[in-house]
Amino acid sequence: MSEVVWIDNQRMSFDNAVVHKLRRLAEVATATHTLSEGMRVALKVNVPEEGYDYSLRPNFIRTLADVAWKATRERPVVCDGQRLVDYWKRSRGNAFMEVASRIGYSSETLGGHFVINGGFSGDEGDLFSCGDDSELGGVEVGTAVCRSDALWVLSQVTLTPLFGLSGALYNGGFDCLSGRARTRVLDGISPYLFNGQRPSPEAQETFRSRALESHLAVRTAMEGRIFYVNLIWDVTPQPVYYPFSETPLLDNLGFMASHDPVALDAATFALIQENLYDRSRLPETGFETVIADAERLGLGQTGTDCKHLS
Repeated sequence: MSEVVWIDNQRMSFDNAVVHKLRRLAEVATATHTLSEGMRVALKVNVPEEGYDYSLRPNFIRTLADVAWKATRERPVVCDGQRLVDYWKRSRGNAFMEVASRIGYSSETLGGHFVINGGFSGDEGDLFSCGDDSELGGVEVGTAVCRSDALWVLSQVTLTPLFGLSGALYNGGFDCLSGRARTRVLDGISPYLFNGQRPSPEAQETFRSRALESHLAVRTAMEGRIFYVNLIWDVTPQPVYYPFSETPLLDNLGFMASHDPVALDAATFALIQENLYDRSRLPETGFETVIADAERLGLGQTGTDCKHLS
């Protein structure tokens, strides 16, 4: 049985604010138990597109970056992958960094070396196997991730139309790949479904299977040294890479963490379902099937021992 730690946003005070809660979450969930002095940690985050209005505060990320630094005495790398569509018709690398800067994301504010996963082109990566029975064979994991000694996946939880939930499984797998590899996993499907064109159920199922296989490649690249945090804060119906956002679906529920992405996403999704304002705003996502498929692939287990803290 996998352990998931949930710390809610109740009982806030001057000595129990968000930064204190995040530090305690990392401690109770044993975030640093595989780290030692001199190791380089990559923090995979979600930088929103211009027009998306619910980005995470930089100090959320900085707090966890500081935890990693205290364990290694090395400033971590903070990274995200470039968007697959350049809405604003500028150089992709420049556009990405400009948008990040405008929302306050920089090396100084995030507490680590802020870079583009996959290099400035977005297509730099090393090839790793997805397993013997994989349809993909292997995928290119972005350089900022695969050339680090450990990976912390810090997911701003949202819904996402192709995968169901943007959390540990999505952000720690598909979203860690180079741009070229993500395009290959999509295989002609557009991740931007607000134009009304949806893939067939068969094509969507294929994408989900490939996205889960890519998580196996990331785990291979990191030799299993991965820690996951789901930030259940401003959970919107649209993922952060969309250029717009509706209002959040529910009140902020705090933060969950685990070394098991399947257990973490299963617990996160159940918590969201329990706390919705209006169930009609949660479309049929099929995410239960994703969780079951991830468990069959050996990415984790759904049985959890959930510690709830305030």
